[in-house]
Amino acid sequence: MSEKLKIYVAGYECFLPNGYRLATHAKELCEEYGFEILSPVLGDGNNEDFSSLTKEQTAKKIFENNIGFIDKCDILVANINNFRGWEPDSGTCFEIGYAYSKGKKLYGFIDDMRPCYEKYIGSIHKDGGFWRDDNGAFFESGCVNLMISGPAKIAQGGLEQALQMIKNDLEQGE
Repeated sequence: MSEKLKIYVAGYECFLPNGYRLATHAKELCEEYGFEILSPVLGDGNNEDFSSLTKEQTAKKIFENNIGFIDKCDILVANINNFRGWEPDSGTCFEIGYAYSKGKKLYGFIDDMRPCYEKYIGSIHKDGGFWRDDNGAFFESGCVNLMISGPAKIAQGGLEQALQMIKNDLEQGE
């Protein structure tokens, strides 16, 4: 029997009040699709106690743990929905870049696939063939910055849609 592919699920869910429940549901979905989840929220079973650490030590340990999970994964799946503004979570963006640098397969999921300029919450105008924001900066044409949409395959919807995309890609030998 072959070993299950390991999927690191990146996203801002860990900050939400129901983060643990969401991580548990993500684990169930991964198992349903035949994958093993690596999750910062669920940990690795070691149940580390951070109570004696300073904020800085805790942050460093969480960072190191997350990097360790990414190093062990085969595939990174990222929630690239807007978080605290109109762009994806910056920590998730870092994790995508780190995983890319390690040669991991990248997938993302997003609710709204419209181009960035259509989702922008400020004023926009067209100038010289480009949509520009209220500061004059132009928008890329994708649903997120090309540094994410370039290397990652993106599914519309949630984690389950991304897992289905991965399963389909694996069945087609990608």
